[in-house]
Amino acid sequence: MLPTSIASPRAVHTGMTPSFRVSVVIPSYQGCASVRRTLESLARQSMDVTKYEVILSIDGSEDGTRELANALQVPYRLRSLWQPNRGRASACNAGIHLAAGELVVLLDDDMEPAPDFLLAHWDAHAPGVRRGVVGPAPIRVDSSSPPIVRYRARGMQGRLQRLAQPGYTPTFRDVYTGNFSIPRTVLLEVGGFDEAFRLYGHEDYELALRLLKAGVHLSYSPQAVAYQVYDKDFPALARDSMARGHTAVLFAEKHPDVASNLKLGTYGQASPKWRLVRSLLLGVSRVLPWSPACAIAFMKWLERCRPPRLYHYYTLALDYFFWVGARAALRQRSGTGRASSAALRTGVTR
Repeated sequence: MLPTSIASPRAVHTGMTPSFRVSVVIPSYQGCASVRRTLESLARQSMDVTKYEVILSIDGSEDGTRELANALQVPYRLRSLWQPNRGRASACNAGIHLAAGELVVLLDDDMEPAPDFLLAHWDAHAPGVRRGVVGPAPIRVDSSSPPIVRYRARGMQGRLQRLAQPGYTPTFRDVYTGNFSIPRTVLLEVGGFDEAFRLYGHEDYELALRLLKAGVHLSYSPQAVAYQVYDKDFPALARDSMARGHTAVLFAEKHPDVASNLKLGTYGQASPKWRLVRSLLLGVSRVLPWSPACAIAFMKWLERCRPPRLYHYYTLALDYFFWVGARAALRQRSGTGRASSAALRTGVTR
């Protein structure tokens, strides 16, 4: 679907359509402050500014992002488009269809790419090779970072260590499209992102799986660094986890052959004690819809207390919120006759 509006480029060009090596596509929703930081970081790239363009795809934001994009002066070609809120997958596709570069680099709006970021992505693609490249997205922390940011940073660091292992080949579950590059022709060939994924999560896994099935090789470039400025608090992360539960069920419906490889397939793998407690909590949540809000309030209290095992409690709480979302999605599908047998085979009950 075509965007509602497209802003004029900030850089001056001739009337001919310019030729770019790279198109950086940045989907954004209500991220004005972080967008400015990302766009300014892209102005400090070692790649010649005439070789890349940046497309800011605004997904219904009403926080001044459009006005920022129209006013910001940058040395590279910057274009922005705005559409009503349809989700990250749709915003990415809108930017991809507008892109003119040979290589599309997908970048989240809370990233600060290192100076050699674009050159590293470009160099990771040999001519004629069907390859998708994941770059590291470490979360920056300092002495003022709250516990939830430190927790997320530790999780991302573990993921990056796995990707950096010699000889390791990324799977679809290793791909995050907040720092990812792929030839534009290949991306269009597989149909881009699936816009059925409107809630947070799994649109990147789903795209990566289709790329693998189309013969695309996935690889990791440790030089293509984009630092993540993580500013979500626990309530926002809990909402994301519930959304991921919903989209995991959608993913399982679309790709039942790999459903068991998702978190949906791990329901019975927790400790007996946590399985019992989680089952009780989920039962209460179904009867008392405000239970998740109480769980969030409890976790906020724990954050203030800073118990020694806070990270462990984060893990348990986010696991609970994921299953709240997954069970809600299964109930919705059961009510409409669209329950996923693949998801049900993973051991989840409604």
